[in-house]
Amino acid sequence: MIRTRTGKILALGSTFFLLVSGCSTVSHPGSPDSSSSVTQTVTPPLIPSPPPDQISKTPGPMAKKSDGTSLTSSPVDQLQKKQLEKPFFMRIPDDPSIEWYGTYFQTVARSHFSVWLSRSTRYLPMMKAVFREEGLPEDLVYLSLIESGFSPRAYSYSRAAGLWQFMRGTGRKYGLRVNAWIDQRRDPLLSTRAAANYLKDLYTEFHSWSLALAAYNAGEGKMANAVADTGTKDYWEIRNSNSISNETKDYVPKFLAAMKIAKDPSRYGFANIDYQPPLETESVALHHPAEIRVLARAAGVSLSTFRKLNPEFTRWATPPHMSSVSVNIPAGKQSMFLANLAHLPKTSRHDLYADANGGVHTIRPGESLWTISRRYRVPMQALMDANGLTSTSIIHTGKRIVIPVSYASNRYRHGSVHEGSNRWMRHRIRRGESLFALAKRFRTTISAIRSKNHLFGRSFLREGQTIMVPAR
Repeated sequence: MIRTRTGKILALGSTFFLLVSGCSTVSHPGSPDSSSSVTQTVTPPLIPSPPPDQISKTPGPMAKKSDGTSLTSSPVDQLQKKQLEKPFFMRIPDDPSIEWYGTYFQTVARSHFSVWLSRSTRYLPMMKAVFREEGLPEDLVYLSLIESGFSPRAYSYSRAAGLWQFMRGTGRKYGLRVNAWIDQRRDPLLSTRAAANYLKDLYTEFHSWSLALAAYNAGEGKMANAVADTGTKDYWEIRNSNSISNETKDYVPKFLAAMKIAKDPSRYGFANIDYQPPLETESVALHHPAEIRVLARAAGVSLSTFRKLNPEFTRWATPPHMSSVSVNIPAGKQSMFLANLAHLPKTSRHDLYADANGGVHTIRPGESLWTISRRYRVPMQALMDANGLTSTSIIHTGKRIVIPVSYASNRYRHGSVHEGSNRWMRHRIRRGESLFALAKRFRTTISAIRSKNHLFGRSFLREGQTIMVPAR
């Protein structure tokens, strides 16, 4: 009966369910030197819930015929199931929702699941090694299958990111740095290590892998409340209550169904999968900022390959204010990478931002991003990208911002800014004159005139008003 209903549901499922993992992408910037952010993302798996009549109550014993055999599986199937589940680390009940998801992955979501399987081999060896080191069951790595489809570029509508779909706060709690320049939730190795530590903490709190997995989805606070409300630590009983969301009720069945298929794809009809080669990298600590294209050249790989190895870098360079950044390079190339970096000219290696003498600019009263960009002859977008700002960002007096060195040098190369002069004279404002016109006429900046005359905020010039301007 369950199989018949499942077939009917799945026949209609393709009209209103959509799996979009790995399908929605945004291209890289037009050139390697572009200062815009790298926005390539994919939407993580959007897996539907089974209809209410396919969700059972507390799992009971399997129905039997009068001769004692199972109504739903042959002795051979039972033996294979027993062999599969015997070494598993958590109880797998005879629950219809698990079968529903298994059928769904094999039919409606078949093409997408094939893509996930093809990507899985790129990360599974590394993930299993990390989980072994952390003392966790290796089969937990398949959690990434339903979280992101094994895509480090996955980014959900709730702003979770990476292979393990960390929220920003949780990622930072487990040591992943997230700012305008870097998002280590996308780093395969670092995020896997963080996920392992998070799962260990969840298991320590709930002493049940089913509850730990549910808490990974809902949050430990919500699951703790559900345990308190229901008075039980049995996930399969809690899911029959109203204490958790439908998504969390389906989370563990979804994981179990996906894991079964991923461990033995051919058994479930997934053949001729174009598996990707394992990710073989090593991490190098970089103690100074550098452009991504420079690092790619030093590692001996193309820019696109380097970005695939380091999806955590979201802009054209490594973060300017971080003392140490982990960079992934092909395995066995560490010595070559460091040697190549050492032989690069200093300006190519790490002088991407102006130093204290040439352009770490301290914001003065009345200055704006526009006045600073004009002062250093730097495009507004490049200035915002260099400091992780947007057009709506508010800058404060005394804050230090960096100027890309290629633009900071303009100020001295053109020699057009004379605000440091000690010679100032009085000037009476004429009709139609503005700060912009005065700055252009006296070869200075608006900010210099504002600062000298204490013109703060939205100050306006009045005809006949006397202000100080640089003497020519």
